[in-house]
Amino acid sequence: MSESFFAKSAAVLEWDRVIDTLAGLARSAMGAERCRALVLETEVESATARMRETTEMAALSEEGDPFPSVSFADVRGALLRAAKGAGLEPVDLRDISVALGIGADVTAFLSRRQDRVPALCEAAARLEPIGELRQLKVAIDRAVDAEGNIRESATPDLRRLSQHAHDLKQRMRDRLAVILESRRYAEVLQERYFAQREGRYVVPIKAEMRGRIPGIVHDVSASGATVFLEPRELVELNNSIKVAELEVDREVRRILRELSTAVAEQEPGIERVLDVLADFDCLAAKAALSRLVKGKPVSLNDDGRIDLRRARHPLLVLSREHVVPNDLQLDETLRALVISGPNTGGKTVTLKTVGLFALMVRAGLHVSCAPDSEMAVFPDIFADIGDPQDLARDLSSFSAHMTQMIGLLRHAGDSAAESGGTPKTLVLLDELVTSTDPTEGAALAEALLVELTRQNLKVVVTTHYNALKLLAQTTPGFANASLEFDVSTLSPTYRLIMGVPGGSSAIEIAGRLGLDDDILEHALKLIKREDRLLEQVLEDLQEKQRRLHQDEETIAGLKSEAEESAREAREIADRLRASEREEKKGMKRKLTEDLLRARAEVQAILEELKRDRTLIKAKEAKRQLAEVDARVSARVGPAMETVPVEQLDAGGRVEIGGLGTTGVLLEAAKGKRRVRVRVGDREISVAVSQLLGLSPGEGEPHRVHRASVPSRSAIELPARLETDEALIVDLRGKTAEDALDETIKALDRAATGGLPWIRLIHGHGTGRLKTTLRDYLKSSPYVARFRPGDKTEGGDGVTIVELR
Repeated sequence: MSESFFAKSAAVLEWDRVIDTLAGLARSAMGAERCRALVLETEVESATARMRETTEMAALSEEGDPFPSVSFADVRGALLRAAKGAGLEPVDLRDISVALGIGADVTAFLSRRQDRVPALCEAAARLEPIGELRQLKVAIDRAVDAEGNIRESATPDLRRLSQHAHDLKQRMRDRLAVILESRRYAEVLQERYFAQREGRYVVPIKAEMRGRIPGIVHDVSASGATVFLEPRELVELNNSIKVAELEVDREVRRILRELSTAVAEQEPGIERVLDVLADFDCLAAKAALSRLVKGKPVSLNDDGRIDLRRARHPLLVLSREHVVPNDLQLDETLRALVISGPNTGGKTVTLKTVGLFALMVRAGLHVSCAPDSEMAVFPDIFADIGDPQDLARDLSSFSAHMTQMIGLLRHAGDSAAESGGTPKTLVLLDELVTSTDPTEGAALAEALLVELTRQNLKVVVTTHYNALKLLAQTTPGFANASLEFDVSTLSPTYRLIMGVPGGSSAIEIAGRLGLDDDILEHALKLIKREDRLLEQVLEDLQEKQRRLHQDEETIAGLKSEAEESAREAREIADRLRASEREEKKGMKRKLTEDLLRARAEVQAILEELKRDRTLIKAKEAKRQLAEVDARVSARVGPAMETVPVEQLDAGGRVEIGGLGTTGVLLEAAKGKRRVRVRVGDREISVAVSQLLGLSPGEGEPHRVHRASVPSRSAIELPARLETDEALIVDLRGKTAEDALDETIKALDRAATGGLPWIRLIHGHGTGRLKTTLRDYLKSSPYVARFRPGDKTEGGDGVTIVELR
């Protein structure tokens, strides 16, 4: 597309306002210049690369890790003078050094963040460290201070010459102090001070007294009453000072010539640094603009697909607190979108939003929409918005519009063959074919729109013509959209509705603005019946769409509330489960103690039956067992449904008494004293007397059941373990709490297995473990007595426990 076409389109889209805002955010003149000369990419890959740079720059600021400030002076003029052999001033050299320092800072900053900002690192590739540039900066900094003055320490000669000049000036000040205090000068001095004229020290003498002091007059005051005289006695010292200053100045000029020559030799490298810094300043401005317009990076494509979510005009976002967001979709199958609706409803704003987005993504700028949006890259953009009449060329509005359309069609014909079936040109038309007879205008507009789409252009057009609305509703590749109008308030909502044409609502708006009712009634009568019915249908459609939108918002709100309630319910359930687990853990220990005491009582009853197997003793034992069972039932609650372990086959679930854990039988228990049981991924051998059969579905791990206590009918003596040896429990290295748990389990196993005593190995250590265990053994219902081991048994590091 010709430059004139693009310039006109950019002007009506207010692209210059976006560029001005961007340039105003730059920190350097070169950065602002780069912003005003933004390159608009024409390929998806390059446009995506530019946007990725902006995204990485914006992310650094959002993460609290801002990019170094790229504020530097434009020293290209100084570089040009140096290249031509001219000497540079200290300020020029200082500015060059600052730019080189910023380049080094940028390189160091990015080198530490290569994984996070690969696109920025690629953009900084031209800033690779160059030894000569580092040496040049060091040389400049050695000679020039931060204020742009030559340092007296720049060279040994300059230091010596400067010190000599300072000494001479101090001698001059001492001589002047004597003169100002002497009687000889008391009458002739206008005031007691000295000054400098033309680099020489002078004193103020009354004009009428100048003949009394021999010397050289260098100046006269404005009133003529004072002459500034260099006394003859100071002439030689003034001459010496002048010579010393000339020598200092000569050395300074020599230093500046050397540094200027060094700058000229490195001019290409310095230019490259300035160029990269200007790019980064422009990138920083893009990131800042993204924050201001609430911009987001979007996906780009070259298929002509536009899918904008919650899009807002960026300039409106800059100037207003609230801007109505809109969704707009044109997929690959759509060639034209016809937007209708009331005047002042936002149709033109929608056109400009799409046009600005098309320009911004090509420049790598973030756009004001949701991040899941998508935008096509259009190498050509044409916008005909507003009134282009040209009185100088004697063109009316209609003629000016037609002239532009004719030019567009010619260009479209040239580029259609190159597009390969994919739209490469975005056309934005505001009120196509107006300022003429409505009937002819509608027909011409329809013919033009059809031709534009045939030429493979992507068209977004606003209109009041019903013919175009009907065309969009009935023709493949076309779609309607409308700006909502609230009939209840007779005001636009600025919300875009896809798929639905809109009425103009001109009469309603005129009434709202205060037009006389009689005029409005007359206008209604003049409208054709068909047009009036169509307007009514469109109004009804918009009203239904508005209510649907309100319902959707309500549903979305309710859904959000439901999701929040569900989340809170999950949190409450998690807390309850955690609380239940803690409660079960506390109850387990207490219930275990109760069960152990009950088992000890049962064991005592059984032992007594062993000694005296009489009917009377059996009945007494039965009564005592019933009492134990009743107490446990009252304490523990309803027992889990259990079955005799002898009734279970292989695969049945069992609980291992005393351990509070469950397992799976690997063999039938009937007729056996010991069986194999799988617990987790391990296989162990357990006495049948220690097993409790569980009904299907029962058997939570680590749960103690009341049924673990022998029932009243279970008066048989428990089988002994296969060995008569004592149960040895090694508790060394365990905490007191863990050792106590192990001891309780050991006592339970020994009691149910019929062992007479157990041996606890706890060692000596600090004595805390031994004390804890023996304190418990004093109150244990299992224990008859206990004692320390003798020398052969391990001494006091062992406790021998005799069971009841």
